[in-house]
Amino acid sequence: MSRIKIFIIYTIMDLLIFAGALWCAMHHALPIGKNLFAAGTLFVLNGVWLVWMTLKNTPKAGAE
Repeated sequence: MSRIKIFIIYTIMDLLIFAGALWCAMHHALPIGKNLFAAGTLFVLNGVWLVWMTLKNTPKAGAE
């Protein structure tokens, strides 16, 4: 998977997390503390996924 595809997936997931958190806040689906905790956890996991996929798809140093 190319770096561009990885970044596009990461960006889409971030926008979906934001939209879900905003929807929950507007509809009072969750208390705001739980909503922010869940959204923050998902943002962190999405960032970990981004780092993992980037490292996984980066060639080793010296490999040609």
